[in-house]
Amino acid sequence: MSEFFSSAALSAGYIFIGMVLCYAGRKVRGLLPRWRGGEAAMVAGRSEAMAIDYGAYYLGVLLSLGGAVSWASKDPARGLTEALGFGMLAVLLLNASVLLAEKTYLARWNLAERIKAGDAGAALAEGAHYIALGLLILGASWGDSGGPAVMVCFWLLGQLFLCAALWTYLKIFRIDMPAQLANRNFPAALSMAGSVIGFGNIVRSSIAGPFLGWGKSLLEAAAFFVFGFVTLLAARWLADAWLFPDATFNKEIFGSASPNRPAAMLDAMLSIGISALLGWAIG
Repeated sequence: MSEFFSSAALSAGYIFIGMVLCYAGRKVRGLLPRWRGGEAAMVAGRSEAMAIDYGAYYLGVLLSLGGAVSWASKDPARGLTEALGFGMLAVLLLNASVLLAEKTYLARWNLAERIKAGDAGAALAEGAHYIALGLLILGASWGDSGGPAVMVCFWLLGQLFLCAALWTYLKIFRIDMPAQLANRNFPAALSMAGSVIGFGNIVRSSIAGPFLGWGKSLLEAAAFFVFGFVTLLAARWLADAWLFPDATFNKEIFGSASPNRPAAMLDAMLSIGISALLGWAIG
């Protein structure tokens, strides 16, 4: 019974740390000019777009803490201290990830401006990136054989993997996402959000695990990522053929004058579900 109370107290401590990290993340986010006044818009203006964006951001913060919790010491004081230290690093990496993404492969998407204008589709697109980046930070910090330096290196590798996955996906299916967002195509944003979260989960599985040395760990991460990404695309093609036989996801969502929202919901959920199955298989 004493073991139960000890585990319960430690779990409560991790939840408290999670709330502390969300508060710290809120403060860090508030330092960025692009998000000043965002909370006021969410409360006073009842902005659904801002609520989606903030909610996904906090979810990314909480997900990123999972890696540290997985290996932290069972000693309450030491374990909570380790989780807090790595959690604070994760908050900084999450914000750095978003800034890096929006200066590079998301630069043409103009997400911040669209979200401030109340575009829920743009909020879904950015929110999915928060979740995906939280997942890859979770993967980068999973395992107690490395340390902060290894975590940062695999975080950067994960960011490159996520960028490569999204760029390749858009090229293969010839999707002009900035144009879709400009046209307020919410189903397109919903479908893309599911794909991005799926890619993030594949990246998480690829870079997770104990550090076994630079050569072996990097080679295994790259091999698992390529396998997971190709398998995810193949599974999506099968789902398109077997579960949505009278049309295609891309035509109904991205190539229609009247985008099909139910098709986008199905596409997004399948992408996330398939990635979860692949994550378990790879892990």
